[in-house]
Amino acid sequence: MRSWMIGLAAGVFAVSVLPDLLPPWAVLSLFIVSAWAFWRDFPGACLCGGLVLGIGLGHLYGYSLLERRLDPRCESIPLAIEGVIVSLPRISPTRDGGTRQRFEFRPDTIEPTHCEGPRVLLLSYYGELLLSPGEHWRLRVRLKRPWGLANPGSFNLQAWYAQTGIDGTGSVAKNRAVFLAEKPDWRTSHHVIRQRISRRLNEIGLDEPVRGILQALTVADKSGVDSTLWALFQFYGINHLLVISGLHISLVAGAGYLMGNTLGRGVLLLGAARLAGLLPGLMAFSCAFSYAALAGFSLAAVRALCMLGCFIVASLVGRGSLPWQNLLIACVIVQVVNPLAAVGSGFWLSFGAVACLLWLAMWRANARVPLRLLHTHIYMALAMIPLGGWWFGGVSQVAAVANFLLIPLVGLFVVPLALLAALAYLTGIPLDDYLWSLAGWPLAKLLPLAQSLAASQGDLLYHHLTPSLAELILAMIALALLIVPLPGRLKLLVPLLAMPVFLPQTPDTGVLGSHTKLTVLDVGQGTAIVIQSGGRTLVYDTGGGDPRGSNMANRVILPYLRAQGIRSLDTLVVSHTDNDHSAGMQTLVRAMPITQLITGGESPVRPGAQACRAGQAWQWAPGVRFQFLSPEPSSRGTTELSSNNSSCVLQVHVNGIRLLLAGDIDAQRERELVAYWRGDVRSDWLLAGHHGSLTSSSYAWLKTVQPRQLVFSHGYLNQFGHPHKTILQRSLELGSETFSTAGDGALEIHIGPKGALSVHKYRTLYRRYWL
Repeated sequence: MRSWMIGLAAGVFAVSVLPDLLPPWAVLSLFIVSAWAFWRDFPGACLCGGLVLGIGLGHLYGYSLLERRLDPRCESIPLAIEGVIVSLPRISPTRDGGTRQRFEFRPDTIEPTHCEGPRVLLLSYYGELLLSPGEHWRLRVRLKRPWGLANPGSFNLQAWYAQTGIDGTGSVAKNRAVFLAEKPDWRTSHHVIRQRISRRLNEIGLDEPVRGILQALTVADKSGVDSTLWALFQFYGINHLLVISGLHISLVAGAGYLMGNTLGRGVLLLGAARLAGLLPGLMAFSCAFSYAALAGFSLAAVRALCMLGCFIVASLVGRGSLPWQNLLIACVIVQVVNPLAAVGSGFWLSFGAVACLLWLAMWRANARVPLRLLHTHIYMALAMIPLGGWWFGGVSQVAAVANFLLIPLVGLFVVPLALLAALAYLTGIPLDDYLWSLAGWPLAKLLPLAQSLAASQGDLLYHHLTPSLAELILAMIALALLIVPLPGRLKLLVPLLAMPVFLPQTPDTGVLGSHTKLTVLDVGQGTAIVIQSGGRTLVYDTGGGDPRGSNMANRVILPYLRAQGIRSLDTLVVSHTDNDHSAGMQTLVRAMPITQLITGGESPVRPGAQACRAGQAWQWAPGVRFQFLSPEPSSRGTTELSSNNSSCVLQVHVNGIRLLLAGDIDAQRERELVAYWRGDVRSDWLLAGHHGSLTSSSYAWLKTVQPRQLVFSHGYLNQFGHPHKTILQRSLELGSETFSTAGDGALEIHIGPKGALSVHKYRTLYRRYWL
């Protein structure tokens, strides 16, 4: 039984990493082979049959996923849709002081009809109306296919879209939402209850962070958990407490078991022995199922339910339940229900944590309870080091202490009181506000202390590490051997296996020598470029976002730099002050040492920074030279330049190859630079000015620069229409090869010692059928 399940899980996972799906006739052949393997009794038949069956099931899901995605012809055009809200809307503030409600929408009709097909849309609504699950609406929207940034080392939003079954994304046009009726059904009823509880929490006079934590722990509503609060919990290694996970489900199931056991004793007195034996398990599962419903049936909650269900079913039929088999069954169920579950970190962290607990229990089953609890806590803290480094790029150095204190506090005090408060509210007992205030009391006391410590000792709390796959595997082997009785000499090998994880990541060996690498990161509608050569690093622009919150520096640039083993910058150039180029500057300055900060404009935007000026030049090593071509007073005799025209235009000379970064200068400024620098602006590689806007990349500029390769850094189907079709046609006429961060993902340009230039597209290197 186990072999075919192992094969099935492996086959489903294998399909999730395929670049393309096999044709249908090949999949039909796979099912025939699977049936033959199960029918024939030969060694490994069940394993092979399960593997082929898993590959077939993965393909069927893949066909369905691609079939229901939004038709590309329907992107960015006005569509009229009618349907039902099928999730709890997540509310977040906008930069202009308004609010955004993001929700899943199941369309019944889409006009024009050739755009029908998507089953679930993820929509954003900006307005004053409060949306609720189960409501039927007519909306005017503009949609896109599920799309996200594609960069090495950072979160892949497209993977999350594929995993959660989102077939299209978009926004509701202003004043074009018409309420039709309430249309609740069994699929949205639990979301209605979740929203009632969440709104009730908003009415209680709790501090905003405390309220956000209670909403996350009670109904998995993370509207109040902003990037700052999430980062704070990550610093202490306790961000898993903000997610309703198997730990919380198990605690609720335990409480249900105790209630069932108490009721069973009363039933036993009435002579119903069979029912008395069933009540503990049934109550445990009912309580766990109810809490999982409040959590929106997240992956961790479903995994815990599957394992609990296996245990209960085994007990009902009078058979023993093996924990490892339960874990395997849960894994198979989760992958069959969602064949792309293993694409996300939650799958591996959830099942990996349970596997570690089961492995530890095998070797420490006879230890006393206090000692077993201590061993479990230390072992799980060690396990999270390589896993946290692989998935999140770092681990908290105080996670063991923080979890030792907060897991009991949250699991045995905060969560029970919060759930009792929710139950009191739903049943009309006027104690919910008191219970929620009591649940939030320790959080209100601890949060200011945690924030103060993080502000003063942040570098000591968190350690950034990015292990390779080989280092991760070695560390997990060491973790498994750590508790196995081994001879003394072999025990010495365990630390050696784990040691590579803790060693500093070394920079790319190619850029330590005579090679140079320029990486154009995919930061949406913005710019961020990293240049590495001879062990030195320059960053040109920092992308957009919120300068005080989530921006492209902490979402994309820093994860990339750390994955490359870069811990400091030689030079940071912020071409000009527009948000899509400068939003992440302060984040980078706080995150790592920077030797030289250069900014565009007439005055530096930060003390210690210097303004870029035409003619300013420096050199890293023989063959690698940097020079600014602008800003310079215009030919009309005025020193007043617009923000875009004050951009630092940087030319890089690398082994005979010239690279030109044009910022956001417009056509007039381009003509002035051509008149001043003439043939010196000629470059082999050009970053198109202003993301390919029609106001830049004039014919005279492109004709003079003569780029062999032209790169557009822009957002997917952005509202500005960048790059403009006229600019694309112009570059085609001039013979330039064009690249796009929106279409190609991050671009790595490698320049060899003899000037050989090659380009690598991240979406090509990391190709998956669901991207």
